[in-house]
Amino acid sequence: MAAATAKPMLFAAKTKGYALDRGEQTSLLARVSALQAPLVLEELREFDSADEVALQNALAALRPKKSSGYAHTHCGVSPQSRFIRRASLDLKRIKEPDYLAEVVNTQFRIDANSHAIAVLNAGDGQGFDTSRPGTNKDVIFCGLPSAEINRLQSDFLRAGVFPERLELSSMAALGAIIDYLKFTESTKPTLVLELGPDQTQSYIVSARGVEATRPIAVGLDAMVPVVQKELGLKDEESARKLFFSNTFDFTGMGASLCKRLLKELQSSMGFYEVQTGQSISQLICPVLPAKLAWLEGVIAAQIGVSVLQPEFVRWLNARQITLGENVSAAALDARKFALLGLLMSATSAASSDAVAA
Repeated sequence: MAAATAKPMLFAAKTKGYALDRGEQTSLLARVSALQAPLVLEELREFDSADEVALQNALAALRPKKSSGYAHTHCGVSPQSRFIRRASLDLKRIKEPDYLAEVVNTQFRIDANSHAIAVLNAGDGQGFDTSRPGTNKDVIFCGLPSAEINRLQSDFLRAGVFPERLELSSMAALGAIIDYLKFTESTKPTLVLELGPDQTQSYIVSARGVEATRPIAVGLDAMVPVVQKELGLKDEESARKLFFSNTFDFTGMGASLCKRLLKELQSSMGFYEVQTGQSISQLICPVLPAKLAWLEGVIAAQIGVSVLQPEFVRWLNARQITLGENVSAAALDARKFALLGLLMSATSAASSDAVAA
């Protein structure tokens, strides 16, 4: 099981930087003044992740006219094969050479040998050091198949992107959301949902870090048959096109659409609240396509919580990130958290490397 962290290559102080959040459904590409604070978010493009030509067009639009070769980019990825799991370790066994792999194999039923895996402290997201575990037994295992990393890197290179760093967009988003909660001094446990086609990744976070994780085997595709039945459509394909088109108001049937997902969420929330004595009070869905953004409010209403409404500009200013004239504050929404997290982690990595040098 590998848990190594690659040291990023640094940009010169005046070199433009790029960050790419390649989501399951939607991708975001940003050009910044540099990948080291203070920086300016100069340009932003959004496109369908399945559209390779759109990525190439976005790169062409953001890069200087005379640019050639690869765009050196800080990349975040969200393959369906990714995993993020919280676990409590047995500190008496922590120095056993195969213990962490055993946790992955037995608790998560994931083959540790075929995956690239990082182990992080659940509280601060720093790498877990088995030689100095202290009393910190709560960790996050995150990773993806090694073969998937090779495929993603090949895809990026073919599109003209050279990944200076490659990390999970989910971890970047969680880190950014937790940082925002710390900045606002929020005491509210927050439910973070990543709704994908086939499954939903559920996380409970707070200013203290990642409190709980759970994959749920219900995704957006499970809502399509409900649309077909409720509207009396002749086939699922017609229902799918209507559901993802944003041309019909589905909020009235929200409870029916989300019934299976809500049942799982209520179970997870109930377990967390009994274990901790704390109530989850807000929700954020950072990967919903824009045309399905209404689902966030529907889910929040059904489970009795509010939707987190971030004040992005104030937070970003405090992190020495400002918006260029071509990026409107109105363009910042929940779907930008992963991209902003990539910028912050790149800045942190560059700063720590500069200190080390």
